Amino acid sequence: MQWLLGLPLALTVAGGALAGEADQWLTRMADALSQTDYQGTLVYLDGSRMETLKVYRSARDSRERLVVLTGSHREIVRDGDTLICIGAGDPTVAYEGSPLAKWEETVSAAQSGMLSEYELVLGDVERVAGYDTQVLALRPHDAFRYGYRLWLESETGLPLRIVLEDGGKGEQPLEQLMFTEVQVGVTPTPGDLRPSIPDFNRHYSLSSLATDAIEVAWTVSGVPAGFVLRSQRHTQTGDHLVYSDGLASVSVYIEPRGDKVQKSSASRAGAVHARAFTLGDQRVFVIGKVPAATIERFARGVVAVDSH
Repeated sequence: MQWLLGLPLALTVAGGALAGEADQWLTRMADALSQTDYQGTLVYLDGSRMETLKVYRSARDSRERLVVLTGSHREIVRDGDTLICIGAGDPTVAYEGSPLAKWEETVSAAQSGMLSEYELVLGDVERVAGYDTQVLALRPHDAFRYGYRLWLESETGLPLRIVLEDGGKGEQPLEQLMFTEVQVGVTPTPGDLRPSIPDFNRHYSLSSLATDAIEVAWTVSGVPAGFVLRSQRHTQTGDHLVYSDGLASVSVYIEPRGDKVQKSSASRAGAVHARAFTLGDQRVFVIGKVPAATIERFARGVVAVDSH
């Protein structure tokens, strides 16, 4: 589970004793994410929208299954390096935007020291889904990124609740995801890990969805502190750049605009902000789960490599 469970595992905290205790909790969290089996029901809140999800995880077999219980039938199954998507939507978007995305990449980024723009603060012990949890806050140093609060199960360190917060608005919750019931340490049955539609033909290789590290014709200058270029890809439709600070990420798409006249626009869906505009004969689209000011900063910095 990535965007909700794929969270940083190494941060610097002021104070020796506090730093040591925080590091111990994050190490346990890393172990739980990679080694703990579980199954349970999640509630996801995004403004006025609420979804209920069922999730199954077998760490030993590297198998996961996510089933959306509200709205249209949507389901994502990961079996090793194979991804199965049931329901409408692009498989790359479904994978990257779901709890099954590759949290391992965020772990690697955190362990390489990318999270200099966040502070980790230990909170209280609280109950979630019947379990005692340790609360941890990831507080950003500036207004270019959101903060998080995590509730880690006391015995394993498994995240049972995650809140995305806008630190610039009194830590106002933007998104919340919480287990309403969960069985930690219980291995799902083989049937629970299989897709509900036998022989479903929308199979994808995770390696084929990975972004190739190649040179492209565009870059972004003056990005906020902490953000670095993590990947770039050139396709038949254009270029795609991904910048990350180890937790937050911003995608920049540059494609030929063609003959159609397109107006500039800004949009928001929950915590996700986006900006679309023309740049010469190119159409640029910037999107990320970051504040609007961050998207504007990236949009202003898009330049061709030759003019940089």
